[in-house]
Amino acid sequence: MFAGVFFMSRHVDYIIVGGGISGCVLSYTLLKYGANVMMYDLPSENISSSVAAGLWNPIVLKRMKKVWQADTMINELQTVYRDIEKWTKSQFFDPISIRRIFFNAGEQNKWIELCDNPAYKSYIDEEIVPLPEGVKGSFKSGRMKSTGRLKVIPFIQGVHNTLKATDSFIEERFIWDIVKRDNEGVNYQDIRAHGIISCTGAQMALNKKSLEQKGFAPVKGELIRVELDKPLYNECIHQKHFMLSEGNNEVTVGATYAWNGFEKGPTAAKRKELEQHIQEVWEGSFKTKNHFSGIRPATKDRRPLVGRHDLAHTWIFGGMGSRAVLMAPYLAKVLVEHLIYDTDLLEDCLPSRF
Repeated sequence: MFAGVFFMSRHVDYIIVGGGISGCVLSYTLLKYGANVMMYDLPSENISSSVAAGLWNPIVLKRMKKVWQADTMINELQTVYRDIEKWTKSQFFDPISIRRIFFNAGEQNKWIELCDNPAYKSYIDEEIVPLPEGVKGSFKSGRMKSTGRLKVIPFIQGVHNTLKATDSFIEERFIWDIVKRDNEGVNYQDIRAHGIISCTGAQMALNKKSLEQKGFAPVKGELIRVELDKPLYNECIHQKHFMLSEGNNEVTVGATYAWNGFEKGPTAAKRKELEQHIQEVWEGSFKTKNHFSGIRPATKDRRPLVGRHDLAHTWIFGGMGSRAVLMAPYLAKVLVEHLIYDTDLLEDCLPSRF
């Protein structure tokens, strides 16, 4: 009798490509709805989530306008990240306040007006408060509500480790050119799946060894980590740039914006810009300890990309720019319920609009 070795494909519902913020939230959401996944990610190549500050805020502070779909997103966020903490047995969800420093009386008056607006009352504290110790300014400040910070590295590590425990994580670069598609689904190496979902926002935005997708308008951001001469307590101060407390007198300061120079990494010019900002707003001394850069996978119309790609059995979940922490839980629910229950996707987010 002939004895042979037969290699069987492993079947999963969806292959997730990319293990940053969006990929981690989507993987958890699929699992919660009963689907199983295989995530492919090479953490050393993450050029977006790994350097993200992780702040969420339903208000665009520069213009004092609500973020698109803010109310729904905040409600979903509050539940999902706490549930992921339980699932991963880790801690990363930190509902801290964001304090807006007023530059003039007009900004302060605008704040007071918005406090009487029902659409903003849930997000703006009506009390005008003095500046925190050590912060310079001629006017007072106001605190945002329903804001906070996702500690991104512990979050991503927690999800990755939990997926690894069930053999649902492969730490290697995904090679799009070897995907095989047929009428029923896809084959990738020894994995068989209904479909593939790309969560590689920054790589797609830069067309870097990734799935091609139109509509991205990537933005480079830089941050510095500094040690102050006295502590900035557990909150985030916003005065054009943010200063985010990290404990032990350390703060993260950022972020800058650039629409070119994506391959250069951290630049001396942006470090100088951020250090000058600290000199303008901080009464004491400081020492710069680290300097980081990353790519925000923003889109041309500032709406995410959530929906079907031109290639068969292939989906896009990304394009959230600097708001992935805020947007990913709600948008993951939208996509997963479409995949499982055939509910409608959001017209504003369809990749086919580009």
